[in-house]
Formats: sequence, structure tokens, C-alpha cells
Amino acid sequence: MTGPVVPGPADRRLMRSGDCRGFTQRWRYGTPTWRHVSEGGFRADRYEVVKIGEADAKAFVHRHHYLSGWPAVLHRLGLLDREASLQDGDIAVDGSPLVGVLVLAVPMNMRVLTNPFPHLVPLRESAEIARLVLTESVPSNGESFFTSAALRHVAAEGLRGAVMFSDPVPRRRITENGHIIQTRGHLGIVYQSLSAVYTGRGTARTLTVLPDGTTLTARSRSKLLRQESGALGVARRLERLGAPPRPAGQPLGAWLEQSLALIGAERLPHPGNHRYILRVGRTRAERSRTVIALTPQPYPKNTSPIPPPRIP
Repeated sequence: MTGPVVPGPADRRLMRSGDCRGFTQRWRYGTPTWRHVSEGGFRADRYEVVKIGEADAKAFVHRHHYLSGWPAVLHRLGLLDREASLQDGDIAVDGSPLVGVLVLAVPMNMRVLTNPFPHLVPLRESAEIARLVLTESVPSNGESFFTSAALRHVAAEGLRGAVMFSDPVPRRRITENGHIIQTRGHLGIVYQSLSAVYTGRGTARTLTVLPDGTTLTARSRSKLLRQESGALGVARRLERLGAPPRPAGQPLGAWLEQSLALIGAERLPHPGNHRYILRVGRTRAERSRTVIALTPQPYPKNTSPIPPPRIP
């Protein structure tokens, strides 16, 4: 397969309905599809969870997921399909196709970890699940197996708590070949299936949405303005969307704001992502010793439906 998959009738009905109960999401070349938990069919003995390299993890996520950025990674775990044959475009690890990636990473703010886990050492005993991506070949219920097995791997290295966020806001993105890909908001169904503690929404903020539907994240903005590693990539990304090269001597902040206005970037209010907390450990006793300092709340059950796409 060399391009985006086309969502089927069930996928389109779900995207319009706003009712995500019982559905989990899959990805292939940036296009989402949905599987219902009633499908079943997942066999744990067919799959293996292993640590993978940065290059394989990054290539897989960039190829299939809707988020274009890459976090500061702490741990990378891959899901291998031991019974599948390699196809064109597959990433091979140990001779098997890579069909899922989970990334534990450094959050933008350490309070993301210290607020729910005040007694854990950030980045060693606690971390954020920043990416969780499975292709559509993985049957329903595969993500709960993958997440649990991946966290057991990292628990052996001392991890005792994980924070996860699910973005409830629908998005549209235009691919390089002109395809419009729309995604509905995420509820965090996989985290609910793992009995994670829901603690409400993260911080409300305003997003900077670029003409191709992607977001200029706060992290990308910071990289550019502070000239950190990756700053050149952020600048080139804006230039591909029509921003002029920065004139010699022009302050970076002034160039950024001028460029965003010229390319037609939009400001989008965001209510805050859904936040889930998981105790991590090799045994129930280890998990029970992790203290969660935030107040549990009822799980969210639906999101806003996606309106019809607007063709630019």
C-alpha cells in the first residue's frame, strides 16, 4: 500500500455521529479507521512487543500518524506481527513488519508528571505516553494488549506512573498529494479499557493551525525562537507553506508572526485534552504503591461530530 486508505461507510458514520463508545482507532498513511471492540479476533500469541530504535519508531509514526512533530523520547516500544509477510512500505524489525509503536517521552512541562505523581522521580519513574499508533491490520483490542505489555517492559527499568492525553478536537489535514484527511476527536477509549484514572482536562489553550491543517505546537515555536535542535526544520516547514525566508538581522519573533499572518495561519481555541493516569509496575503490589494526587472523574463518553470538510 502506497497511499492513504479510504474510510469505509462505518468509519464515515462514526465520524459524523459523535458517539465513540466501543470504537478504537487505527492508522495507515495518516488516515484513521475505526474498529469496534465487539469484533474481537486479537491473538496475543501472534504479536511480540520489543524495544525498537529511534529511526524505526520515528519513521513509523511520521508515516502513519496525524501528528507531524517528534517529542524528546525516553522509551520506544514496537508491536511486531510475527505471522504477517512483509509488504511494500512496511518497516521491518527482526524480520517482521512493525504494526504499532508506543513512545514514552518528556512532557512540555514537568508539572504534567509531578502534579499526578508527586512522589515519583520525573522522567525516570514517571513519563508521558506521547504516541500510540497501530495500523489497521491489528484486530480490535490489540491496543490494550500492546500498551500493557509495553509498560511492563519499561516497569522493569523503574517506571511507576504514566500520563496520557487524548485530544477531543476534530482535525483536518491536507497531505502533500492533496488528499484531505479528517479525524474526529479522541476520547481515550484504550485508556478507559485499561482502567486508567481520568482526571479531567489539561490546560485550555489557543492553537496555531497552519494552512495544511497541521498545528504549530508550542514546542515547535520554542525550538524556533530559542534556536534549539530542530529549529531549521520548523522554519523550512513554514517556508514550504509560503513564508518568506527570514531577512538577515530580522528578529526571529517578528519573522514568525509576520510569516504566520502571510500564510493565513488561524488561531483555534482548545478546551484542553482529556487526561488519564496509569499506575505502572511489574506486579499488583508495585502498582498499588504509586500514589495519584489528582481527583478521579467520570470517563467522557462522546465528542463533537466533525462538520463536512471545507475544500480550500
